[in-house]
Amino acid sequence: MEFLLKLDTERNASPTGKKVAIIGGGPAGLSAAIELFRSGHGVHVYEKMPEPGGLLLFGMPEYRINKEKVRETIRKLKDLGIVFYTNKNVGNDIPLSEIIRDYDAVLIATGAWENNRLCIPGESLDGIYYALDFIIKYHLMKLGYSDINLPKLYGHVAVIGGGLTAVDACHIAQQNKVDSISLIYRRGKVHAPAGRKIIENLEASGVKVLEYTQPIEFLGELGRVKTIKAVKTKFVGDRESSRLCIVEDSVHLIPADNVLIAVGLKPSIPNNGSSFNLEIREDGRTNFENVFVAGDALLGPSYVGFALRSGKKTAELINEYLRKK
Repeated sequence: MEFLLKLDTERNASPTGKKVAIIGGGPAGLSAAIELFRSGHGVHVYEKMPEPGGLLLFGMPEYRINKEKVRETIRKLKDLGIVFYTNKNVGNDIPLSEIIRDYDAVLIATGAWENNRLCIPGESLDGIYYALDFIIKYHLMKLGYSDINLPKLYGHVAVIGGGLTAVDACHIAQQNKVDSISLIYRRGKVHAPAGRKIIENLEASGVKVLEYTQPIEFLGELGRVKTIKAVKTKFVGDRESSRLCIVEDSVHLIPADNVLIAVGLKPSIPNNGSSFNLEIREDGRTNFENVFVAGDALLGPSYVGFALRSGKKTAELINEYLRKK
């Protein structure tokens, strides 16, 4: 966020009289807001959470992001005249078509908040949570939002996945002082998106890392998860054509009183009903000439730096469009 704080926020153009709506107040939306403000446009940011910041505030731990810096950035942008509407979920609270109608241009920067599912039997049992949803509730509580119902983790906790969301879920489980934590990943540590070093550090802190392990079913008692049925995996073939296969006769059971699933995220595009067909192009343009997409909503899950650059780049496309309008 220091990148945003150091940006030149002085307007380099007279007010244009044009209004731009930005849906999503995360890194892509914030960097776009600065660029569009500097170009003389009125900028309104619609954020579904109780305050802007996106996953910087509600999805990342303090050791990876200075959250007071995030809030300082938001305060600075508000002082400049950028308008923020919080607790406004476009697509639910406000139709996307209404936003498109009322603004000269619209930027969708809603990130990637939708969880991938394992799609295996028993996934709906009590005690099974999608890690990002759990993490967001955890950070809401830490930031002082007391009306959050966060389930308490206990006993044997299994976290499924190999990315940073899975790592963060393990850290939260450790703070609950549970009996054991297992990180289950269907590939090896060397393949983990979080990076081998981070996984090994997690292992050194007491987390049991079960690599080359793939859940195939959740087993429960009285409607609550108790065990994960899993198989071992291995790569077959040479390096260029290798594929991940299930090892024969490798079915085994893993105790699990709680499960946190972190097997990837998908872009969260606002819903506007079946009659609204938004086609997103690679450069951030869409089939609606005044609607653009940036950040993880365009790229899929990525790093903060990519989202910041994507927001700025797409703001330049919006400026180009508005100059011709």
